[in-house]
Amino acid sequence: MMKTGKPSLYEIPVPDIVSLGAYADRLQREAEARGETVAPPIRLQIGEPNFRTPEHIRLAAIESISGELQTYGPASGQRWLRELIADKITRINGYTVEPDNVAIAQGGTGAIQSSLLATLDPGDEVLVPNPCWPIYLPQIQIAGAVAVPYALDPNNDWLPDMDQLEKRISPRTKMLLINTPGNPTGAVMTRQIITELLAFAQRHDLYLLSDECYDQLIFEGEHISPASLLTPAEFESGRFVGIYTFSKSYAMTGWRIGYVVAGKPLMKTIVDVLNAGLTNISTPIQRAAAAALTGPQDCLVTMRESYRQHRDLVIQQLKAANRYSYTPHGAFYILINISKRHGTPRNGRQFALDLIRESNVAVTPGQGFGTITDDYVRVSLAATEDELIRGIQAICQLADR
Repeated sequence: MMKTGKPSLYEIPVPDIVSLGAYADRLQREAEARGETVAPPIRLQIGEPNFRTPEHIRLAAIESISGELQTYGPASGQRWLRELIADKITRINGYTVEPDNVAIAQGGTGAIQSSLLATLDPGDEVLVPNPCWPIYLPQIQIAGAVAVPYALDPNNDWLPDMDQLEKRISPRTKMLLINTPGNPTGAVMTRQIITELLAFAQRHDLYLLSDECYDQLIFEGEHISPASLLTPAEFESGRFVGIYTFSKSYAMTGWRIGYVVAGKPLMKTIVDVLNAGLTNISTPIQRAAAAALTGPQDCLVTMRESYRQHRDLVIQQLKAANRYSYTPHGAFYILINISKRHGTPRNGRQFALDLIRESNVAVTPGQGFGTITDDYVRVSLAATEDELIRGIQAICQLADR
């Protein structure tokens, strides 16, 4: 008999972002094999910056490779980087930590996975937003726990419904996971919502895992970290786990470096998981992250302003096409309702396949993010203006048929 590993993991489907990108590539290869000249697909499905990593960050890694011994390092990351991150947390996220409250991980993804493995036991339940970043679900499954979705309200800027959230609690509930600014919605939770979510977690004695990977990509309003509302003693108790990354703010997705912030007793367990899983992040990548924090910040401002302008451009197009439903206030995504006129349901995955075949535009169907977004597709604003104009036009034209 063929071995496939754990059946529950083997059966996890390939993410739509991957499969649709591969499908677009296949169509292009087939057209070229027929002798046709086809423009590259317009890729609006990928959640990563359309900027190159800034030069001063790249040079810091090169200098490390040239001038430093590349040896093992501490599993929690080099102290000089954790000191810089502690300063950043105070400046940007509004609460005070020490370097020992910080650990470096393999991207925000690695920070989340290590935190889940450090806190969850088999059968525990995790409250996750619906819709959400789809990788949360297999990560929770790999930890042996169960994801329990709580709805975000499309009629209220995709914010949580607290009454509905209360109904999802069970004796097995161990963690509340939140994400602001949100993927795939671009929603930014208000101070009032964060306060209510924190009180909810405290009332039910839950871990609160706060995914703040887009914390510096805010267009309007402010980013509120739940930890900024805690006393130092409450923070150190280990209830809060903060997740951050260099990927989005500094166009460093391929570098794979993020970090987790928590109380010191819990951090000891998280670092044990990191040590068992990856030993340490390489020194050149940590030097690059240090350069990102200490170098010019105009790159971040430039990228954020670009995404904001692209957001405004897309909103203008959607309003003109009578497809507007809400305005994202952060990250670089927008969900577009592609239901037929008069609200007739439509299969978002089939819509995405048709859009690639007919218009050479790739988007991510809403089914991949949750059960309440079947009639939506996600568009990344991290593209050129021309790509967004042509892409949104194609989406609206197909949706109106």
